[in-house]
Amino acid sequence: MFRSLVELGWYLDGKGKLPSPGFYYYREPIRWVVHLLSEGIYIEATDSAESRPFSGRTSGREEHLLTDEGAYALGASKKGDGGTDKHASDKHRRFRDLCERFVASPSLRDPSLKEAVNRLLVMLQQDLPAKDERFASIGNKDWVSFMTEVGPLAGTHLFMHPEARSFWVEEMRARCTRQSGNSKIAVVGGCAVCGREDLPLVRKLPLGVKLAGNTPMHSLNEAAFVSFVGGPGSTDRTHLGLCYECGDMAARAFNYLSNSDLHRRQIVRDRRKRDGLGNQFAFFWVKAPAPVQIGDSVIDLSTFETLDLAAIASGLAGSPEPNLVQLETLLRLPWVPTDSALRLDDYAFHLGVLSPNVGRIAIREWLTVSLASLKQNLGDFLVATRMIPPDGQPPRSATVRTIVSAMASANPNLTRVLLRTAYSGMRPSLTLAVEAGRRLNDLLANEAPLRERQRSRRGDQPPVWNEQWPHALAATIKLGLFYGREGSSEMTEVNLMHRSRAYHSGRLFAILEEAQQWHYYRRNHERLKTTMVSRAYGAAASNPAPTLGRMWRVASTAHLPEAGGRINKEVEAISSTLVELGGAPNYLSAAEQSEFGLGFYHQRARNRVILSRDETEEGDGDAPQLTDHSGLDQ
Repeated sequence: MFRSLVELGWYLDGKGKLPSPGFYYYREPIRWVVHLLSEGIYIEATDSAESRPFSGRTSGREEHLLTDEGAYALGASKKGDGGTDKHASDKHRRFRDLCERFVASPSLRDPSLKEAVNRLLVMLQQDLPAKDERFASIGNKDWVSFMTEVGPLAGTHLFMHPEARSFWVEEMRARCTRQSGNSKIAVVGGCAVCGREDLPLVRKLPLGVKLAGNTPMHSLNEAAFVSFVGGPGSTDRTHLGLCYECGDMAARAFNYLSNSDLHRRQIVRDRRKRDGLGNQFAFFWVKAPAPVQIGDSVIDLSTFETLDLAAIASGLAGSPEPNLVQLETLLRLPWVPTDSALRLDDYAFHLGVLSPNVGRIAIREWLTVSLASLKQNLGDFLVATRMIPPDGQPPRSATVRTIVSAMASANPNLTRVLLRTAYSGMRPSLTLAVEAGRRLNDLLANEAPLRERQRSRRGDQPPVWNEQWPHALAATIKLGLFYGREGSSEMTEVNLMHRSRAYHSGRLFAILEEAQQWHYYRRNHERLKTTMVSRAYGAAASNPAPTLGRMWRVASTAHLPEAGGRINKEVEAISSTLVELGGAPNYLSAAEQSEFGLGFYHQRARNRVILSRDETEEGDGDAPQLTDHSGLDQ
């Protein structure tokens, strides 16, 4: 992962999309510029958002080169609350000392820059800023920069000079190299990313990475690869060996991804704690050495602006679904690199799932897939999760984020399985279908009370019902049971040829429910709010034969005579299929209960398709609405 981030960083740096090494875009702008004249100075108020040297300073005292807060740069002691910074003089001394070391450094070769820094030191020694009328307005936390107005560097911020940047990298490398115990001797070794030998290895990376907040970046070895840099037995201190340049580049590349809506999505959100371990963020990018010809279009895959390869991981109940139809259409077309020397295997898709973890970042998953494999795997996943919606509309695919939301689980293993299937083509275990079946059966059995509870939920409370959940769960059952199997695409809606007693038992339960609805509606001209599903779904899903037997006897005498010819024909057809297969089973395993739920879901959607068709063809508006969608929050 670190190597991939560094490679991304070099690419982005070449495009001018990253701050300089050792630099950072601060939230606070540069408030004041001290202009160095041939004789004297003048201070100007400004509001500049330039990236600046960064040391990772928090509560300690660490000076920056040629630009810093007012207390460091000028000795300004006025605090925002009206108090006084008692450490301003010591901070200012440290700032001057760093400037003097820069002047004496062999890194400083430009005579114009050396002359300007020397004038800066004389100006500070004479305390000229304190004599300027604007000095009283400068706060101890206001950022200050210095700009010469003499010679070839006139109008240039001194800290932005290439030689100043180079010295700052040397300074930070020295500050960040590891120490053994209390010794200041740097640990020297080979960088695990660039492979260069005899380099000082960083003890810490000053540039934090942005996830839910700003977090130090760490990389810890597995116990099997302990390097004992932090001492024997201290497995939680055995950091991966990195040189400063690679560590800093990885952090800057990470922050670029984090700040881009095109490269970052939140898959799981913990409503209680923004930076809690329950949150899961996906970061992704494509190593694309050249654009790709897809059909008649030439697309730069590195931007995600035209083709969102992460759309499958996106989407959340209550939010607009990503355009999976467009993605699926483009996946069917041939993809050809515009550079004839390249193949699709020369392109790579990178994806990481991370969670904040008390000042650190936990890596949940890391995938690297060639574009050729990715194209096939994404297409297979879209087919495997294509499912008819509950209202009988045309089938559509489900996304990882919607599935995770529907499962009501923050278990990172669930996200890991789904992403590995979607991007790596890994076959999911049967457990996925079992868990999705339990969740779907629970929702269907308690649909009416869950809908009522959802109506009264506040916006900050987690939802208990969502219209997208049954579809996502049915798609997950299909994914878990039929991924990679012949005939998987035929399980998108009712499959009359599927040879499963559990599946057709679920279908029979759904059609008997509809018969009950029609019977009640034709007598009372209103829908039945509590059907047999609320009372007997759990029993029917676990022990179909005795439960369906009792319901059949009631339906044959009470409901079916008034349900109409279509429903009676459907009941007869499903019953005949079950008899042919050996009848409804007495007991269903956990996996078979998932198939029962899928059959029930499919038949309900089929009922709506037929009902909609009958209303269109015959103008029959005298029909019960089996599910009330009005007034529900998403």
